[in-house]
Amino acid sequence: MSASAEVRRVQVVGNGEPTRITIWSDTAQDARAFLAESGGARSLILPLNDVVAPRSGDGMGGVETWALSNDTLSFALDKPLMVARVLSLPPAGNEPLHRVIIDLQTVSAARFSSVAKRDMRKLGAFRAEEQKAAMNREMASLRPDEPVVSSRRASGQKYVVVIDAGHGGKDPGSLPITGGTEKDITLRAALALKKHLEVDPRYSVRLTRDTDIYIEHEDRVTMARNWGADLFISLHADAARSSETAGASVYTISANGERRIDKEANKNNWRIPIEDGAPKQLSGILEDLVKRETKTRSAEFAEMLLPELKKSGPVLRNTHRNAGFYVLLAPDVPAVLLEMGFVTNREDAKRLQSDKAMNKAMGAVKRGIDRFFDKQDVLLAGQG
Repeated sequence: MSASAEVRRVQVVGNGEPTRITIWSDTAQDARAFLAESGGARSLILPLNDVVAPRSGDGMGGVETWALSNDTLSFALDKPLMVARVLSLPPAGNEPLHRVIIDLQTVSAARFSSVAKRDMRKLGAFRAEEQKAAMNREMASLRPDEPVVSSRRASGQKYVVVIDAGHGGKDPGSLPITGGTEKDITLRAALALKKHLEVDPRYSVRLTRDTDIYIEHEDRVTMARNWGADLFISLHADAARSSETAGASVYTISANGERRIDKEANKNNWRIPIEDGAPKQLSGILEDLVKRETKTRSAEFAEMLLPELKKSGPVLRNTHRNAGFYVLLAPDVPAVLLEMGFVTNREDAKRLQSDKAMNKAMGAVKRGIDRFFDKQDVLLAGQG
């Protein structure tokens, strides 16, 4: 990638019938443009290939303003416009720069919204392909006999796993049929899981509590975000009316829970880090993409964890469930809530209070975590 790569000029002309955008740059650009709509604001997004200096300017013909930030050129639209044509032209004749030309036509608001929804899915897929291509370029730059690892591992950083022992202090949680409290079970589980993880050099382990204290739910999430968590696991023990109900289950965020994320994020200042200076419309779109990716990775971890849990003890028939638990509301940290069993079932309660059985269960959780982060690592050269 050229450090001097730059967009030299952006020009907007026309009145919507059509409006033409022309971009001059040092390097060739993919001719890709995506419509976007968020909170009633419309925009056109053009991903760029190289690092460029931030710039901005005014437009016309339905384009209100434009801004260049973080390898993305975005155009704020003050009326619905459709992309009629996109061209990528090399230097020619008296023109020494590369050009991208985008022709826009006025369309109905309904038509714009329909295409914007489709384009946002395409943009998400395009960004994922960009990341994959960048990873492949990094692999190709290494010697064939050198192990290839993710950029995080290559930089010497560890994966941060935050373990949350549910309840604590004034909140005992559920009361096991065999005596004791849920808060003691979850703390023992957290300490056991920490011991399993700490022997693996790729993990940095944090506990929201390591003693019998109560921590507010929002503080647990805030702690995880402040620690830069790559994964958040909240440990609990379930209870049911029927003493026959038994087995572990894993919860990820529900649709109702998703609707609470923005409210709680604003209340607790859980800001998703977006490049400073990015237009408001673009920031909203990128934040939505981060939240969707977080939800996807949470579900992926749950599905990797369940087969390991089945090896260590009983699980519920409907094992992967969705809920709006507060500890699952972090907008940018993959998170699950693990119900390790039912304290209202005598066999489950005995298992949860047995050091041997707990050690076996947390070993299974560790294997699930390994599977999750194995996927994040890049495979050895020649594999995958």
